[in-house]
Amino acid sequence: MAITLIAVVGADGFVGNGLARALNARRIVYGPPQTGEIHVRACSALLREADVVVVAHGFRVRPGCNAADYQRSHAAATAALAPHVRQGALLLHISSASVLGTGVGLGNRTPPNPSGFPAPAYAVAKLEEDRYLERASAEFGFRVVFLRPAVVYSAHGAGMIDTVLKLARQRIVLRCYPRAARHHLCHMDLLAEVARRVVARSDLPDRSYLVVADPFTITNAELEAMTRAARPRGTVTLPLPLPLLSRLLRSTFHSRIPRFDLRTQGEILGVLHMDTVYDPSETMRVLGIDPANYGRDQTLQPIVNQALRG
Repeated sequence: MAITLIAVVGADGFVGNGLARALNARRIVYGPPQTGEIHVRACSALLREADVVVVAHGFRVRPGCNAADYQRSHAAATAALAPHVRQGALLLHISSASVLGTGVGLGNRTPPNPSGFPAPAYAVAKLEEDRYLERASAEFGFRVVFLRPAVVYSAHGAGMIDTVLKLARQRIVLRCYPRAARHHLCHMDLLAEVARRVVARSDLPDRSYLVVADPFTITNAELEAMTRAARPRGTVTLPLPLPLLSRLLRSTFHSRIPRFDLRTQGEILGVLHMDTVYDPSETMRVLGIDPANYGRDQTLQPIVNQALRG
């Protein structure tokens, strides 16, 4: 069946904006709508017409948020939209690899373990949203495919890479411990390519789960070396013993005021040293994506070089 209309919910967020651009989709937003955008409160007619609805809304792990905030911005927000999705449509849900917890070789068939993620309230809320959509797809008659990306990054920022590069532009290079801890990220171009291929396929089983991650990992030591090579002179090294700092901050308190929310800051530092490796090989094989097109030299390295040029 030819796809004629795609709508992205949360198109004013980092991931939603990237997907809306890549898919040439109609944009449903939560903030004040710009030209051509539709506010989420007025989107029911569009949802009833769309062949594909991409759900990419909800808070990421961020200071000031608690479990209720994550639940409200994910499962509850999705529950308000699902009854309006037309029968036979495809709902492409941007879940999160965080629901799998931590470990090595976490792939499409790995059982969820959200309590093992360093920010469990967020991961639990994402899994609750997944489970709701499993039930809603059967109730309302739409097909649902779940994407579980690692931490998404691009030349436009977001996440750990953005923080590292912002500090490097100020000539501060992070030396994170443990040095061998691996980060597994997901370039926005790869996530967009996966989304395009899922949308083009009508034979993917309903309620498929697809882990999306770069075909490489990078250690703290490698990221420091890459950053230092792109900014070779005049830098100051800032050592960060991540396990110690994370443990100390997570034993303090949560605050609704972001700058005082030390516990969540500790959870974020926990994510930076969790040494987790995903297995996106089945996703790439099923969708016919060549991992060589998304190697370090095609994705992360150009972003670092461009950000620190001069």
